[in-house]
Amino acid sequence: MGTGLREDESSRLHIEPLFSDYADVSGRFYTCPMDHHQAATISPLARPVRVEAGVRTVRVAAIVPCFNRPEDLTTLAGDLAACALEATPRAGTEHLGEGVAQPLRIDLSVLAIDNASEPRLELPEFPDRITTRLVRLATNTGGSGGYNTGMALALGEESETRSDTGPDYLWLVDSDARVEPDTLSQLLLAMEADSSIVALGPALADTETGDIQEVGGAFDRKTGRFGPASTDLPKDQDHNEPIECDYVAACCVLVRAAAVRAVGLMPETFLNCDDVEWCLRLAREGGGRVAVLPGARASHPRFDRFGTLPRYFGARNAFGPIDALGLGRFVRLRRAVREVMRAINQHLMARPDLAALHLRGLHDAAAGYTRGFPAALPKITPLQPFAELETVLRGLGSQQRQFLIDWPGDMNATDRQLVRQSLADTGHDVDGAARAPTRSIAALIRRALAGPRFDVALVPAKGTPAHWLVARSMIELAPGGFVHRRESRWVLMARCAGTAAAGLWHAAKIGMRRARQPTLPTARDTRVLAPVTTDAKTTLSVIVLSYNRKSALLQTLQRLNTGAATQNAEIIVVDNASADSSAEAVREQMPRAKVIALETNEAIAGFNRGVEAAGGDLVLILDDDARPEPEALASAIKLLSERADLAAVTLLPYHPATGTVEWPFAERMNGPRDDWPIMGCCNLVRRDVWLAVGGYDTSFFLYRNDVELALKVLATGRGVSFNPDWRCEHDSPAASQKSARWCRLATRNWVWMTRRHGRSTGRAIGLLAGWAWAHRLAGLSPSRQWSVLRGALEGITRAPAALPASVRPDGRAFAALLRLRFGKR
Repeated sequence: MGTGLREDESSRLHIEPLFSDYADVSGRFYTCPMDHHQAATISPLARPVRVEAGVRTVRVAAIVPCFNRPEDLTTLAGDLAACALEATPRAGTEHLGEGVAQPLRIDLSVLAIDNASEPRLELPEFPDRITTRLVRLATNTGGSGGYNTGMALALGEESETRSDTGPDYLWLVDSDARVEPDTLSQLLLAMEADSSIVALGPALADTETGDIQEVGGAFDRKTGRFGPASTDLPKDQDHNEPIECDYVAACCVLVRAAAVRAVGLMPETFLNCDDVEWCLRLAREGGGRVAVLPGARASHPRFDRFGTLPRYFGARNAFGPIDALGLGRFVRLRRAVREVMRAINQHLMARPDLAALHLRGLHDAAAGYTRGFPAALPKITPLQPFAELETVLRGLGSQQRQFLIDWPGDMNATDRQLVRQSLADTGHDVDGAARAPTRSIAALIRRALAGPRFDVALVPAKGTPAHWLVARSMIELAPGGFVHRRESRWVLMARCAGTAAAGLWHAAKIGMRRARQPTLPTARDTRVLAPVTTDAKTTLSVIVLSYNRKSALLQTLQRLNTGAATQNAEIIVVDNASADSSAEAVREQMPRAKVIALETNEAIAGFNRGVEAAGGDLVLILDDDARPEPEALASAIKLLSERADLAAVTLLPYHPATGTVEWPFAERMNGPRDDWPIMGCCNLVRRDVWLAVGGYDTSFFLYRNDVELALKVLATGRGVSFNPDWRCEHDSPAASQKSARWCRLATRNWVWMTRRHGRSTGRAIGLLAGWAWAHRLAGLSPSRQWSVLRGALEGITRAPAALPASVRPDGRAFAALLRLRFGKR
């Protein structure tokens, strides 16, 4: 489409449609002017579609993430295979232009994402008219991570195999969703008729009952809460007319690919609230609308069913949509207090495990830990099957007759009958039981002071104030099972007090902090950083940086030339304008090495030059006096070839003459770890990850650049592996002697690194501890002490360079670095 571009005072880019591109029967394009009415109907995010012989072909890439549910994937595959791939616009759209009113041919491709399922998923059979692919991830990246990987691959790879710019639309479908044969065609026709819509979802029914559970989503800008905009189909409106809403659930949504390219992929929050924030930002930043089409139908298990992990993710991720809309501190505080009340509710239901999930979510939200799956979560009491209920009831004693039943609304008839049978078999009068707890503050106070009235209560697992302290033994019913708890009311109330204090502290921190609205992931970065497994053989390039150490360099190259892991690898020597003819010696003695001779000493930037010139999948970053042990390097290469979730492996440097290791804290380790926040003179890194994070930061010039690289890699969500048994010789005097230049640059760079990667109190602690440590290493030399002070002042007064968008530190990797550097020896 021909476009006129202008930029307004706020620098927001506007695209004014001036011409419309059409194709004749042969596929050749021609351009004709558009009238003002037609131009007004086209969104800035709309893109031209091909018109051939009166039928327009529209390309749709369906993205289906799945984790450990092969039966769901197979069932959904049947739904997708039955999708109608031809659609005729309904009458009344002729005024929108010739292209919109023409019949559509849907070119559908399906990209299934295996989120590290065990056992691995197999791709179900599809008809030949649908292109399919299955991609396996090395780790479970959650719903947002699976969708993002699929969207990134679709947007990036479609253009490589076709003559246009990839898919027109991305269709996100959960593996446990179900779609009708006309779901896609109806959504597509509606979006083609209204180009202002950037995301469109269907009415969602409950998979089990068929009842409508959500017709679009609404976000309350006063409370920060969200939920269905409606649970009924509109009665006085055409169901084929889209209804604008705040968000649509990502379990089934059709999104314009151009909107995703312009705004970005989903927030990387693993589960919950990701689709809400994404839709709000697509509309706000993309200049379009989000809508629901009541006439289109899909189904999904109920969103309000009893859950465990969603409690943590819901509490942690609830503030992304609030910040996306700029609603301010009070709304954040109000939303956080609600999570505190939910935690208290679970304590009074005798579920401290679920209360801990809410509290942990608030803690992580306050600390800024909102990316991916947390390292450890509170242990959850699993549901017992209803077949075991009779045993539990008998264990409570047959004399206990005072009991209450409050049936959950989402309990199916089969489960209810199992419960009734268990009660009858243990002598309980089901029909004579109390049915509804007393719902009053006075009754709650009476129960707290005098104790519960009932011996046993069967109540919904979600719990409400009416169920608090209602019985001595609580049997909490959920779909598929139950939990039995028996706790003293005094213990429960004491736990509530502790949770209230801790929760309100976290809530205050969340309310007082600044709004956080990180840049959304791009398709390009996600393609590089997603932990996609592959069977392709990895290739290696070795990058050696040299400066005036010809003898050490030649020894290192000789070792590389004979090592089993490196003798066939590409070797690149970057010479930093050495004055000792190092480059000429390499060309003479090792002609297979590629030499990049720089005219000036560029310091660590030389490594970046080498990586850019490398052709291997992996790059081994070596100082000219560093020589990895062959077995260690071979093991590191094998590890990266098997673990797509890892981006790098670093080897432990030691002095060959004394055997002294440069990282004495590494000797405290009992084994390998995958979150190592330090790198040194010998690092094996995936080349595409190196480029995505910007490699070594050239503003550092020297020192701390390797540690900062490790922190950057960890901040992308990928791992850095370290095994203390995998070592590298480092024959360098700098390992034990610190010059005045080292004192200045290392201190300055530490301050910059702290400002980039530290968070909250960790940033202040890191700054002071690193500064003091540098003064200690400077010894009694006045010049070195002055250099430390000068470096610290430079780091404080000069801002570090901005990090690449793919690098989003949350402070955890830097906190791990502090524990290693300054923890107990």
